[in-house]
Amino acid sequence: MKKHLHAILWVMIALGFCFPGQAQSVTIDPKDATPGSIIEATSTKKGMLMPRMTESQRTAISSPVAGIQVYCTNCAGGAGPYTYNGSVWLPMFNTAGITYSVGQSAQGGIIFYVDDSGQHGLVVASGDYAGGAGVKWISGSNMNTNAVRNGVYGGQYNTELINEAQGNGISAALAAAQTSSGNYGDWYLPSKAELYILYQVRNNVEMDDAAGYYWSSTEVAAPYGQVSETANYVNFSTGSQGTSPKNTAYKVRAIRRF
Repeated sequence: MKKHLHAILWVMIALGFCFPGQAQSVTIDPKDATPGSIIEATSTKKGMLMPRMTESQRTAISSPVAGIQVYCTNCAGGAGPYTYNGSVWLPMFNTAGITYSVGQSAQGGIIFYVDDSGQHGLVVASGDYAGGAGVKWISGSNMNTNAVRNGVYGGQYNTELINEAQGNGISAALAAAQTSSGNYGDWYLPSKAELYILYQVRNNVEMDDAAGYYWSSTEVAAPYGQVSETANYVNFSTGSQGTSPKNTAYKVRAIRRF
């Protein structure tokens, strides 16, 4: 009973119920079996005001519960109310008119590629895997993974093929797939083309100090009947592209599409 009284008092204060002369009322009836709302508020002067916060403050919420709602004042998806669906924050309004630009913080990282619609593209994670520690392209013996796609959005398909073929064991593709930046779970190792696009705009996505070799997910196909032993990389110190043995340890930076 005491908890119910506290809840009623909180709602009354939030709605400005304690101010006289306002055409408003609050009805709370959790025991009523009639289908409908548990709380009904009417007013011609007042409105409900959910917690307001910046995108960084929202991201800092530890282990948000599915269904929680906040008003984000500066989110990349537009200022407005958002709800957490158990894995990501979703805007509670039509996002058809929202467009993105390279260098914008959104979608769990920083946008580095946008297609002609302005609404879809690629985002890069905020940091390298394990702080830049080198990772081998493959976790065990060389094999043909058929991860040979090289183009925008091709890295996602490559990553799935690599991880399915080699199973457990740390590798560049698995390291990328285990990234959880921004509470998103669909990160992957970029294709050669995606990785080179990232290099070209590195100064706009807070990677201007990135240096050294980064693995792509694009395998070098071997002649029929032979085993592929190499994969493609991009050197972020010079922009050069090439191939190296899969057991070479290079850096990993995950990306995702949106």
